[in-house]
Amino acid sequence: MDSLCITDIELWTRLGVPEEERKTEQHILVTIELLGDLSPVGKSDDVTRGIDYEKLTNDVRSLAKTERKTIECLAEDIAAMVLKSYKPQSVKVSVWKEPLPGVRGVKATIQRPS
Repeated sequence: MDSLCITDIELWTRLGVPEEERKTEQHILVTIELLGDLSPVGKSDDVTRGIDYEKLTNDVRSLAKTERKTIECLAEDIAAMVLKSYKPQSVKVSVWKEPLPGVRGVKATIQRPS
């Protein structure tokens, strides 16, 4: 199966379990891997037969404007939007954030079929 991966989309959003943590926007990174047949665009070189990366990235940024408690919830919401709007066979979404001093980061990764 083919895949298209958009790596480390930088976002600022309000995210965290304690209310105090959600008072300021936090830097997060989102990676999206869409699995499906890329041959229509690959064989034709016609970008209209593929995924519009800029539109997808903007859709993710818009979705991230809503406050959430967990990175898992954001990953689920992104996966649902991608499946509905872009129709891949499946999607894999990773959301990364810096959680605590002394910890480099926490990442939630989910994969959902269409």
